[in-house]
Amino acid sequence: MDQGSFSRRSLLQVSAAGLTTAAVPAVSAGAAVSAVATGTTLRYRELTGGSVTASRDASVLVAEIQGVLWRVPPRGGAAARITDWELEATRPALSPDGRRLAVVGYRGGGFHLWTLGTDGEGLRQVTDGPWDDRGVAWSPDGTRLVFSSERGGDPVTGASFGLCTAEANGGRIVRLTGGPFEDLDPVWWPDGRSVVCVRAAHTPDGGDDGGLTLVRVPAGGGREQVMHRVGEGRLLCPSVSPSGRVACLHLSGTTASPSLPAARSALLVDGRVVTEDEDLAAAPPCWLGDDRLLYVAGGRLRLRALGAPGSVRDVPFTADMPVPQPRRRPRRPFPETARPVRGIHLPALSPDGSGVAFVALNALWLMPLDGTPRKLLQAAAVHHVHMPAWAPDGRSLMYCTDREGLTAVRRLHLDTGQDEPVTGPGRLHPAPSPDGSHLACQDVTGNLLLHDLATGDERVLARPLAADGPPGAPTWSPDGRYVAFCDRNRLNHRFREGYHLIRVLDTRTGTERRHLPAAHQSLSDRAAAGPVWSPDGRSMALVAESALWLLPVTGDGTPAGPARRLTDEPADHPTWARETNTLLYLSSGRLRLLDPATGPVPSGPRTLPVPLTHRPARNRERLRVHAGQLWDATGTTPRQDIDILIDGRRITAVEPHRTRRPGHRTIDASRHTVLPGLFDSHTHPYSATYGARHSLTALAYGITTTACLGASLYEAVRLRESLASGHSTGPRLLACAELIDGARTAYAMGRAHRSAAGVQRTLERATALDVDFVKTYVRASGEVMAWAAEAAHRLGVPSGSHLCAPGRAAGQDLTTHLQATQRLPYGHAADPTGHIHQNLVQQYADGTFALIMTPFTAQFLLGTDPALAEDPRVVTLMPPWDVASVRERAGTPPTARQRQALVTEIADYRRLASHGAVLALGTDAPPGPRRPLPPPRPARPARSRLHPRSGPALRHRRSRTALRTRP
Repeated sequence: MDQGSFSRRSLLQVSAAGLTTAAVPAVSAGAAVSAVATGTTLRYRELTGGSVTASRDASVLVAEIQGVLWRVPPRGGAAARITDWELEATRPALSPDGRRLAVVGYRGGGFHLWTLGTDGEGLRQVTDGPWDDRGVAWSPDGTRLVFSSERGGDPVTGASFGLCTAEANGGRIVRLTGGPFEDLDPVWWPDGRSVVCVRAAHTPDGGDDGGLTLVRVPAGGGREQVMHRVGEGRLLCPSVSPSGRVACLHLSGTTASPSLPAARSALLVDGRVVTEDEDLAAAPPCWLGDDRLLYVAGGRLRLRALGAPGSVRDVPFTADMPVPQPRRRPRRPFPETARPVRGIHLPALSPDGSGVAFVALNALWLMPLDGTPRKLLQAAAVHHVHMPAWAPDGRSLMYCTDREGLTAVRRLHLDTGQDEPVTGPGRLHPAPSPDGSHLACQDVTGNLLLHDLATGDERVLARPLAADGPPGAPTWSPDGRYVAFCDRNRLNHRFREGYHLIRVLDTRTGTERRHLPAAHQSLSDRAAAGPVWSPDGRSMALVAESALWLLPVTGDGTPAGPARRLTDEPADHPTWARETNTLLYLSSGRLRLLDPATGPVPSGPRTLPVPLTHRPARNRERLRVHAGQLWDATGTTPRQDIDILIDGRRITAVEPHRTRRPGHRTIDASRHTVLPGLFDSHTHPYSATYGARHSLTALAYGITTTACLGASLYEAVRLRESLASGHSTGPRLLACAELIDGARTAYAMGRAHRSAAGVQRTLERATALDVDFVKTYVRASGEVMAWAAEAAHRLGVPSGSHLCAPGRAAGQDLTTHLQATQRLPYGHAADPTGHIHQNLVQQYADGTFALIMTPFTAQFLLGTDPALAEDPRVVTLMPPWDVASVRERAGTPPTARQRQALVTEIADYRRLASHGAVLALGTDAPPGPRRPLPPPRPARPARSRLHPRSGPALRHRRSRTALRTRP
């Protein structure tokens, strides 16, 4: 395919090809009763992202395909499955006697070593615990295993991957290396006295250099030897022959993003290139003697004789993998009747405990306990209001709104109704100090700021540890000296995941301490889990395993004992009453109140009813859109001179144009092409930083429905209800809860779990709030993925993740990318150079397991049309950080490498579509702030809350039709 032939238009044409005949998975309504009632068998002839091992004489050959091990006849043929999908075995290593396999498995939610016979019998776990163990190899005498592990680290400060050895029968573990580097992919030297590995030096940004060096490490201590070094890219997967020849892979043209492929892959032996024109899997080559290599290339098991040109042959195989075909209950259509409000966002209990402020339906409310909510202010539909926080005296409320452009903090005086600005733009999560003199808040990049309310001066208290979502809201110690908040550490420099932990800042000295509620126990997430300091200063309320806990602390926030669980029901957003020491929280859409001093009582916490309902926005107008040309996505040829008839919220007819349509108001689009509203099947609403801009920008680009694939649960439901009821302007939103993850996680919206009970609470709350999609993330085990799929199917909605394997085997419905973050370094979705093979195609080809395309490699296309950066929708609706990013990319012409990466990715989608895959297109937007904002402008004089003035970029013009017109 000609690299120069791709444009934005051709990309959309390719993307549309898979959309025109496919029902969008997120809104399927005709599925059968929830059950895995039937199954099917996928036949694999190739492997994507797999690996292979064999005995020296090749009499035993074992391949790993999509996380399952198969015994393959030496000369090819039908393979026998020897492990189940739940083990998720990767990179098998055959013992020297050819009788046993050592693998890294992910069963239970952590990477650990397992051994088993080559017939699949005798499965035995060798290592366990909270640390990851990866990349295993046998010692030459078959008594020890070497592997890469974080063991010896600290759950708060993290660790490095170093080399460890363990007795093969599960005995003592000895750590060999550790330092400012990650040691990966170890393999023994033939004499058993040393180990060869890839070494990746740490970098100042918290990552590593990818692995530029091969080193040889004495197993008993001593001087290390550099065996090979490259100047760019990364080395991986060394393998040593009986005589000490070293084979490895070299990826070049790599980036830090797991979503972008390497430019080239080469097989090296003793530093020399053996082959660089093959699509190599990221797996160790296997030596068969000193002059033959068995490895995975082009999706095939390949044998290569060194020094003999043309001496290459493939080992053909077939592997039959049974997978379920999940069924879902019928999903009711979008309701037209009134429904109870469930999107109660960030409730704040008043200091005297007499009332609660919260946001719902894009309005700020105040509700007396056991009383009726009173609307304090209603935001214009093109703006958002959120994040209420009480002043210490209880006479005013601070809140955030984007009505002046970017999100900023304002104060509403309850006695007079005066509404005044407090901060400049780009400030959120306000937390007044106990004496009312200062405000702790965040900027849009996650910096924790201390704002002097008298002078307006600000200083940075702390910068975020994590780059994938903001930290949690700040909370003050009662003496006003300390500020605590939730952030996420990083457990190693190789993978970004870590624990949501508590950071405590001394506002006087600037010193900091970090804590976990228990060893290796993460808070649930950074949006809804606290911590919040108790009024007496003796404890912090927090959410872990989706339950409410009380952690005893000293005056400076240091844990003073084990946490005590207060309830066994799902919990979010705890908030204290300063004067009464009572605690309010959300549980499955209900406000719940308890006294932590007594803990749970037989009757349980008290529910505070919230008598609010919402219904779809009423629109009785009858419209006729006269389209000069209509392309309705049902064929390639547009229809000419068409009338589209609309009655209220429904398109009732699409007919040839008639001069008169009595009873209809006409919108004349006779000189335009009309398209159906577009569906963005992968978004993340970051309304805390973007305000209403994300929804408005999507609508301006013709998107009329967006599928949220991960957000704070109550925020997603709040937005869904506000948009559906007409209180906010934007596309219809399909809501998703947080990313259901394992014990460690990455994103602010990643929900961490160590226990089955925690997962069940998370699924219970998602079910209660009637989500439209259930998503698991990369550290959730296969078992958790299956639980999530079952819960989703009972609800009548789909479930998905990043992982085709084990996603399909676990009963999920789709993957949310072709290739993005995986729990393995490269995963099973594509080889390091971005190519897919027959087994991956088989995962999707029958159309029952779908794919959301997110073509990240297309971003460079902005550089082919720089005028796009000055599109009014960019400069008017997007926030300044996105405008700067668009302009930067638009000013950079695409390189040949970027064009080739796009050609490869689109070829993958074309191949999938040609085999019957169901494809949808998503943006994964918005990307979030990446640049610090300029200093805030001075706060402006207050304006009446009855007449909020829209910022010049966001004047309110409500769209009256779900159709998009284009010149």
